[in-house]
Amino acid sequence: MRARAFVRAALLGAALCAPLLAQADEATLRLRVVVLRHGVRAPTKAPEALAPYASRPWTAWPVAPGQLTPHGSEGMRALAESYRRLFAADGLWSGACDRVNDVVVIADSTPRNHASGAALAQGLAADCQPTYLALPTDRNNPLFHFGDKDDDDKPALPAAWPPAELAQLQRVLLGCEGSACLAKAHADGRKTLLDANGDGERAKALKTAGSLSENLMLEYAQGFPAANVAWGQGDEATIGRLVTLHNLQFALSKKSMPAAARGGSNLLAHVLASLQQAGGEKTPIAPLTAASTRAVLVVGHDTNLAQLAGLLDADWHDAAHPDDYPPGGALVFDLWQTHGKYSVSVSTAMPTLASLRSANYAAADALVRKTLRLAPCPAADRCPLDKVSRWLRTRMDATRIDPALPPMRAWPAVSQEAPHEPAVSK
Repeated sequence: MRARAFVRAALLGAALCAPLLAQADEATLRLRVVVLRHGVRAPTKAPEALAPYASRPWTAWPVAPGQLTPHGSEGMRALAESYRRLFAADGLWSGACDRVNDVVVIADSTPRNHASGAALAQGLAADCQPTYLALPTDRNNPLFHFGDKDDDDKPALPAAWPPAELAQLQRVLLGCEGSACLAKAHADGRKTLLDANGDGERAKALKTAGSLSENLMLEYAQGFPAANVAWGQGDEATIGRLVTLHNLQFALSKKSMPAAARGGSNLLAHVLASLQQAGGEKTPIAPLTAASTRAVLVVGHDTNLAQLAGLLDADWHDAAHPDDYPPGGALVFDLWQTHGKYSVSVSTAMPTLASLRSANYAAADALVRKTLRLAPCPAADRCPLDKVSRWLRTRMDATRIDPALPPMRAWPAVSQEAPHEPAVSK
């Protein structure tokens, strides 16, 4: 009898506590800021400029160096459709055109970013006459490049030289290996990477290797036939190994402190100000958008992702999907409200090589998602906004922050290689 009474009391207690536990876990997503890389582009140097590094001609691209390709534009539209579904599921935007300003797209001023911003806006809201914000292509945007050019520290070298992947890259470039291979390459006037001597030359070799390995990744992501990807040697596994040279070069330059703080503080300060504004705070730094905005997509570069990673002291490397900064790859900042208290979560959303190659994000695993835990809250997925703000202020370089936003304009999201006249600002 006493046992049955105890059970009834326990069940009653559980029933009474359940709403309180549910209420304690209740959180409302107030704002999402997505900082992502532009879509698939051609290498920034023409094939003839890359020719000295390879024994065979490089693959020809359908666009000028550095430009977004039609395949890259298609991929960004598909990626945006994936985000639109996610925004609807998370209660940020229903997709209704009368609420289209709930979502804002901001792009850097380079032509490939303009084109990526246009494609992203099209994929998000094709029926709503969408626009995106950017400066004209002849103006630098300090949100993405603070100053006329990136200001890195002199890059350090890896502990072991050469990296194992460098030997593989050299073999792919020359189609042979060993000392006789290098000797023949030199006799043919080729530039080699594996036999660089001295710290200065090795640092240059690693920077070049990072760029060349990314060019091979772009061939794969562009969807070229297998015979035209790394001269027929670029299957997904090989490309994944080679692109880690790009990761390594960025880890030793863009991501390392204080270079990350010099290059990334301005962008991060405005992202933080946006989160603070959504949390009801006033800040001397201008938020990226109006307080009514629910989601912001900021279309930058791999350098921006690396700099933010350094400032956040974050690492999201996934051995199964080795490219740390793929086209369309994103850092996602979410602001949550729980009973008047605000917290921040930071996560990644990185396209797989397969999804880049197919320009298709319909599959559940097309984006590799990972929640990052920040140093102020190492055991929690969410960290109080005030704690994050205090911590980030100790990591950002105040001399590299402009409190004002650049005077960006709204551009119509139409298919184009480069924008012309701006739309009416919104």
